[in-house]
Amino acid sequence: MARILFLAAILALASGFQAPAVTSKLGASKLAQPARAAIVTMEEPSSKAVTIGAASVGGIIGVYLFHELSTAVVLSCLFAYGSTLSNGFGEATKTAGSAASKVYGKTLELNEQYDVLPKAKSALDTVSTAAANIDANYGITAKLDEQLKISQAVDKATSSINEVKTSLTSKVDDLKKAASE
Repeated sequence: MARILFLAAILALASGFQAPAVTSKLGASKLAQPARAAIVTMEEPSSKAVTIGAASVGGIIGVYLFHELSTAVVLSCLFAYGSTLSNGFGEATKTAGSAASKVYGKTLELNEQYDVLPKAKSALDTVSTAAANIDANYGITAKLDEQLKISQAVDKATSSINEVKTSLTSKVDDLKKAASE
């Protein structure tokens, strides 16, 4: 019986591909023409905004590429200083800083117009509450832990770390006693 239903589904699918092509007149109508949009131009940001934008770009690049906060701070300072120069590096950092400043300004404008942050926070709160409820009702994390035995591995690793820490502490204490005598 299941094979017959499967074959019927395959035949229905295949016949759908063999149907004659239907041409739509929507392409020739006025609905298909692209909507006309106003050209959006933004005023150039101030030099302070460009410097702050360049520092932001440097920080983001530092975190993204090197995954370290110290490197991000160094690149942030380097880009901020570079935006005050008039050489090629300075022009590149000014361009990046200007773009970052414009993006920040547009983000603030969109947030002011559409209240994006409160809506996003509300949506994230709803999703996290729903996920917590689903987990509480169906025990998904408990089942995963049971299958993968993650908590046992974590406990074993924690005990190993505690043993090593205790051993090192006793050795350091012994060295301190030997040094003081």
